[in-house]
Amino acid sequence: MASTEVELYGRKTFFIAPDTSLIPKSYLEEFMLLGYQAYVINDDYVCPMQTKVREIVRLYPESILYFNIDASIEGIDWKSYISELQEFIGHEILIGIFYLSRQNPQDEEKIKKLYVDNIHVQAGCFALSAHNHDNFDSILKVLEKTGARGRRNHVRAFCDSSSCVKFERNGKSCTANLLDINISYFRCDLQTNTESIEIFEKVRNVSINVNGAVFVSDAVLIMKRIMNGKTLCIFMFIKSDGTPDLEKEAEKKLNQKIYQIVLNENTEKLQAAFRAAEK
Repeated sequence: MASTEVELYGRKTFFIAPDTSLIPKSYLEEFMLLGYQAYVINDDYVCPMQTKVREIVRLYPESILYFNIDASIEGIDWKSYISELQEFIGHEILIGIFYLSRQNPQDEEKIKKLYVDNIHVQAGCFALSAHNHDNFDSILKVLEKTGARGRRNHVRAFCDSSSCVKFERNGKSCTANLLDINISYFRCDLQTNTESIEIFEKVRNVSINVNGAVFVSDAVLIMKRIMNGKTLCIFMFIKSDGTPDLEKEAEKKLNQKIYQIVLNENTEKLQAAFRAAEK
């Protein structure tokens, strides 16, 4: 992914072959709410893990890869494999490891010495607890430390042609095509009766349809420009009391939709690359 694409889409973190009981889907949704794009890559019989990693690096060269060294995958010796990856592509991506916590502290010291001190993985290593409720904060600290959020504070989703914005203004209905959205802002092109809308004008009860998911929020216009006869606008969400951000229920609903959109988009992209690589 080129730097300009990272500016648009943000940096991505991939957990390779995790025990999904320790990194459940709910974690990934919560990470996205905090601005982190985190994905799970599972082992299967369709495409070798080595090929999957190669395609991830090709498509997202500024990504972060965390490998579960407890996973047993045919054809992979983690020490040798990660050492080779670090040597040949470690300048493009960040590599780290994770594992189930060991009862003997000396065993964990050996792991850290091998991968951090000797192989020099740049994204570090961390242990997961068998009690998965302990893992969220631990993983979040790792993501923060490695700069996994990238250059964007929020994950942006690009919307389909059915997505729209509707609100009443001065007794008249205003409509817009919803172009993209995150949990703080949305961008749209206003179609009707909007030529006089002013910067910092507040709009009440904006109905927003994001790929079929509908919610209502107040918003304030923070930027606009005229292009090809349309008024391109960026609105910031505000609560009913005028403070920034969405109400909690709307925020949760929107975040789930953004997660679904972004996950589907990247899953389709990766699956297509995996299939092509195996032909």
